[in-house]
Amino acid sequence: MSDNTWPPNQDPGLFQPPRGPGGFQPPQPLHHDPRDRDPRLTDPRRAEDSPWRRTQQRSRPEGTGWHPASASYGTGPGSEEFHRREPEPYGPPDDEDYDDRYDTGDRLVPGFGDYGDEDDEDDHPRRARAARRPSARSRGPKGPRGPRRRRLRWIAPLVALLVILVPIAIGGAYVYSFYQSKYHPADYSGPGTGYIVVQVPSGSSPTSLGPQLAKLGVVASARAFVLAAEHSSNPNGLLPGFYGMHLHMKASLAYALLLNQKNLVQVTVTIPEGWRLTQIVAYLGAKSGIPASAYQAILKNPAPLHLPAYANGNAEGYLFPATYEVLPHETALGVLTGMVQRFEQQAAQVNLPTAAKHMHLTEGQVIIMASLVEAEGGRVSDYPKIARVIYNRLAQGIPLQLDSTVLYGLHAYGIIASDQQLTSPSPYNTYKHKGLTPGPIDSPGAAAIQAVLSPASGNWIYFVTVNPKTGETLFTASQAQFEQYRAELQYNLAHGQG
Repeated sequence: MSDNTWPPNQDPGLFQPPRGPGGFQPPQPLHHDPRDRDPRLTDPRRAEDSPWRRTQQRSRPEGTGWHPASASYGTGPGSEEFHRREPEPYGPPDDEDYDDRYDTGDRLVPGFGDYGDEDDEDDHPRRARAARRPSARSRGPKGPRGPRRRRLRWIAPLVALLVILVPIAIGGAYVYSFYQSKYHPADYSGPGTGYIVVQVPSGSSPTSLGPQLAKLGVVASARAFVLAAEHSSNPNGLLPGFYGMHLHMKASLAYALLLNQKNLVQVTVTIPEGWRLTQIVAYLGAKSGIPASAYQAILKNPAPLHLPAYANGNAEGYLFPATYEVLPHETALGVLTGMVQRFEQQAAQVNLPTAAKHMHLTEGQVIIMASLVEAEGGRVSDYPKIARVIYNRLAQGIPLQLDSTVLYGLHAYGIIASDQQLTSPSPYNTYKHKGLTPGPIDSPGAAAIQAVLSPASGNWIYFVTVNPKTGETLFTASQAQFEQYRAELQYNLAHGQG
């Protein structure tokens, strides 16, 4: 029987290492494969006879023999301390049939444990962890890629989860916001405070008026106003006009207020002297509560206005400039008719037919000349002088050469017409055509009409409003003096005095 095997009748658990001067002598390895050399043995700092040298059985031993794969012992003679084997730094060879475990035949081998045994794992947790630890070859080379891979293992699922959840969260928030705004919109809770006049244009609906009320601060949201109208017994009862309302009103109260005609208020509009017909219509459309299109429709067929016969069907110059009260439920025809009637009153006040004959003019010529005076004049006190210049030029057969008429014919605004504009073929170009224009170029006021009927005395044939800001106007009969005045005007315009 070999010294390296247990007697058949001896219990391995009763094994006691022999004590004595020589100590326990470990069995020698059967053979050692140089391919699996322990790197520690190649270290020149370690002695050849180092007790840390390891051996490994490369072939499967017989089931009846005991051949330790590896063991380490204490350094002193007679030491009873056994140390478990350190994990091998290298994995098993590529041979699939290789098994580096010894067959112990279900016998206990001192110094060696069956790391795969569950009882042993319970008794020795550190050994169990070592047995479960993957080999160096299976783990791959050590380096920073290992921790990075472990981090990526949870980053990738997190990114995927975010890709799914973020759109769902955004969509949910949008749906919730849409639901709230549609069925539970923002709304005030009381009758409101303060006072504000709100215009309800002709043809307005709760949907079109709601945004305006929300912008003005009357209601909290347009949707709340629309819902209030839908829940009302008269959802389409809005009438055009101006209404006195409050700020921060509950939508249902605001809609109910607009249905009550007692809340309609009068609107005051003021038409300045010298405005063109296009300016008057635009202003009325913005301020009277009646759309501009309604006024334009009347002016295209002005017969219902009952214009004077000498107006020749053209309302330009015959909508008298003044302040008017636009009553609730007023129409465009009613507003324009009132302005024409006001002109008739002014004409009757100055006895226009008789006064025109006295000046050797027709009634229509008086209004045309008055519109020229109104357009060119700076100060009302200068109107009679401007009228005299026009009379003198007409009498001498000199073209009026008024820039205001040229600009009117081109539907332009300004003080001085450009050289290109002066070449316009318009019949209102008084540089090319002698005499008065075909019709008025604006709505003259009472002062301009009176100036034409009572002009100042003088021989002037030129005048220049040298300072448009102050209205200073200079008159002369000299061409050279006129050129100096015109140069002064251009200087003032260039330096912001226009």
